[in-house]
Amino acid sequence: MHSPRLDSAPGGSAAMSAGPSRRSILSAAGGFAGAGVLARPLDFLRERRRTRGLVRHAAIGVGGMGAADLEQLASHGAMDVVALCDVDSAHLAAAAKLFPNARAVRDWRELFRNDAPVFDSVNATIPDHMHAPVMLAALRAGKHVYGQKPLTRTVAEARAVARAARRAGSVTQMGIQNHSNAHYSAALELFRAGHIGRVHAVHVWSDRPAGWWPQGVERASGADPVPDTLAWNLWLGVAPERPYKKDLYHPFSWRGFADFGTGAQGDMGCHLMDPALWFLGLAAPLSIRSDGPPPNDESYPLWSRVRYEFPPNALTTRGPLPLTWHDGGKAPKQELEELAAGPVDPNACLFFGEHGALLASPYLPPRLLPAEKFAAVPIPAGTAVNHWHQYVDAVRGKGTTSAPFEYAAFLTEVALLGNVALRFPHETLAWDAKRMRFPERPEADWYLSSPVRKGWDFQES
Repeated sequence: MHSPRLDSAPGGSAAMSAGPSRRSILSAAGGFAGAGVLARPLDFLRERRRTRGLVRHAAIGVGGMGAADLEQLASHGAMDVVALCDVDSAHLAAAAKLFPNARAVRDWRELFRNDAPVFDSVNATIPDHMHAPVMLAALRAGKHVYGQKPLTRTVAEARAVARAARRAGSVTQMGIQNHSNAHYSAALELFRAGHIGRVHAVHVWSDRPAGWWPQGVERASGADPVPDTLAWNLWLGVAPERPYKKDLYHPFSWRGFADFGTGAQGDMGCHLMDPALWFLGLAAPLSIRSDGPPPNDESYPLWSRVRYEFPPNALTTRGPLPLTWHDGGKAPKQELEELAAGPVDPNACLFFGEHGALLASPYLPPRLLPAEKFAAVPIPAGTAVNHWHQYVDAVRGKGTTSAPFEYAAFLTEVALLGNVALRFPHETLAWDAKRMRFPERPEADWYLSSPVRKGWDFQES
């Protein structure tokens, strides 16, 4: 099965007056991850599953991409959808028609407070700013979690979710379904065959955000009536309070706003930087530098160019490995012309090796470049796996997931570090991954986490 092209279906201010400090959130990240399992022990749940053979599932976010995730998860014969949750009652009503026996609620906190014993698994397919609160609650309750990309909105949240997953012992999978498609499988096969030799540079690019969602915009003035179907306060969740604006945030355009989303790099980086980190087995970056425009206080810029340097390894040449991210439709034109690449997908990852280059896109078969040099090399078909079914199978004790939160958190962190670098254009930011800080630019540490709105605090149980 070829995974469908489901990239960005619907599902900040630099200063906030309410909520805890950045320092307290950085400290709290460890607290969340350290929270113990609150529901029944996982061993008991696994034993019950082996007996019954069904996974009882709660879907959190059932509109747009949430509907797509739910459809795929529910298509597994061992999945029993027992609960539905969405802040938009129109989305909830549509899902309830497909799963009439499932309990339907608007507030995910109610789901965990009142119904935790009746489900074993959740998917969180909601705006980025709510990923961490929901997934941490699920993991603390001993649930298995399928979470959409990016894993979280901040680096501190990504680390907290990864720690919580380790301590809970839960099965997890991030929704980077392209990781399991045939095109990436074929690209990996070509890479492992050694055709391009050791890698000395990587370029990754995306056409987002143009034509998808607004970026480079200031805060909209005024307010519109909140639709009767939408629980706006629940939609805002941890984010600072602001007026509702029709079609500007919900259901889809929130991605470019700093309070809610992670912009083009956070959205597509988890798909497109994936082959680089995965194929090369990269460790944490040494430094990050943005050479594009800075964001404003409200939204990410219209385009960006971010250069990372990673420590070398056995699959790379000597010296730090440069990886450059381009978005806003600004692919590396000169490099592609030198390779005589011709038309390429607007979303792709390009490896430069000692003997040639490998172009990997989730949407087209891979290519070895220059084409004339590799004309005799057959392009493999690759093997596709249903990413959602892989998760369900792993929950049932059959196999493992390919994008568990341990890896997903690292991939997300790398992408989100690029967003931090945007705030300090034309500066090379040294990164201390072990201590989670920028030792030479402590002001940048502020952007590794985010305060939350009063009443939505992340607190250790």
